[in-house]
Amino acid sequence: MAGEIKYRDVLKDKEYRKYLFSGLINRFGDSIDAIAFTWLVYQITHSASWAAIIFGLNVVPNIVVQPLAGPIVEKLDKKKVIVFSHLARGFVISAFVLMYLMGIVNPYIMIAFTLIITTIESINMPAGGAFIPQIVRKEKLAHAMSLSSTLSSAIQLVGTGVAGVIIAQFGVQTAMLIDAATFFIAAFGVMSVKTIEQEKAAAEENAAVEAKATLDKDNAKAKESYLDSLKDGFSYIAHNHAILNVCLVAVFMNFFIVPINALEAPMAEEIFGLGSELLSIAGMAAAIGGIVGAIIIPKLMEKLSVKMVIVLGGLVIGGFLYLISMGSIVKGQVIPAYIWVGVCYFMMLVSATVVGGSVSIQFTKTCDRDYLARAGAVLGAVSVAAMPIGSFIVSIVSVYVSPAFLLGISGILLMILVVIVAVSKMDFEIVKKEVADAT
Repeated sequence: MAGEIKYRDVLKDKEYRKYLFSGLINRFGDSIDAIAFTWLVYQITHSASWAAIIFGLNVVPNIVVQPLAGPIVEKLDKKKVIVFSHLARGFVISAFVLMYLMGIVNPYIMIAFTLIITTIESINMPAGGAFIPQIVRKEKLAHAMSLSSTLSSAIQLVGTGVAGVIIAQFGVQTAMLIDAATFFIAAFGVMSVKTIEQEKAAAEENAAVEAKATLDKDNAKAKESYLDSLKDGFSYIAHNHAILNVCLVAVFMNFFIVPINALEAPMAEEIFGLGSELLSIAGMAAAIGGIVGAIIIPKLMEKLSVKMVIVLGGLVIGGFLYLISMGSIVKGQVIPAYIWVGVCYFMMLVSATVVGGSVSIQFTKTCDRDYLARAGAVLGAVSVAAMPIGSFIVSIVSVYVSPAFLLGISGILLMILVVIVAVSKMDFEIVKKEVADAT
């Protein structure tokens, strides 16, 4: 088919390449920091409960700040917001490393820095979601987002693979400083990106007229009150039953996967009898799974409905989550444990990437651009709303039961959930016309 979009067509876009490179640099640092911080929490606290609490608090800003920030971000220059948030996170992480080297880091300081970093991230996320359509044309959007996800997983694979070496040879402080440096590099990279509108204005003789029209539009939008803008974002989602169904299922799915996210370090030690190197294996397998999942998203979206993707993905995630809980079968056996964890994480991340990516791509393609930051912020916040509650429940229950029991029961409940979804009449096809008519 002559008009079919290929990945190479997306890569021909200079501005997209610059934005993609900036994101990949940032992702590399984050993949190193993720293992360093997870292991640091457990080594400082020696408590599964503290690990669960810090993980839960890490999600709170995404629920509280993100929907509140959406209407503000909607009126701001998305590129400037992204640049500012990258720089802010770089400075905050650098400050944390300094305090760690001074020997004053404790669980409460870790909570404070977690909340600060995630709050900044919650401002960045709606800006990032709304900025992509400004640099990539609609017909290339699905492939652009899929390619970004694929390469992000690939670079995460590299970062996760070297994380263990960096931490062992140079310490967690070096790993976190690398993360801080990547934020600064990413910020300067995004600064150089030009939007579609900017390129068009530079090429046309009537650029001044268009700039004035844009300014008038921005001034008109600025007059809209914050509360009205916030209300419109919620209203936009409330009038689309498919988005509401996505939010509902996402809440429960995220609730049931909390234990595997909150108890990674206890899992390594208590279930498999190994150390931080197992987390590197898990991270590498997850990254490979993310690559595979991202590659197959466009094809799956052509063959399967969003509902079927959610059901099949949920069954796979739940099944392999249960298998991780049975890992004591190979406890203390390095190679078998690596294979066991690697296969489980690979399959879970293939499925999670396909489920999340399919919903995200369809939402981005169908959502009205004027509502993209606000509605996306609300969708993101609601989707993870149950995670802090789940984390606090895990922190309490983990005192009385083993991580293996928590992981096993979570896998079973997740599979039951998606079976219920499969036999229900819930619809997940997000239709642009429906939302437009409602608003």
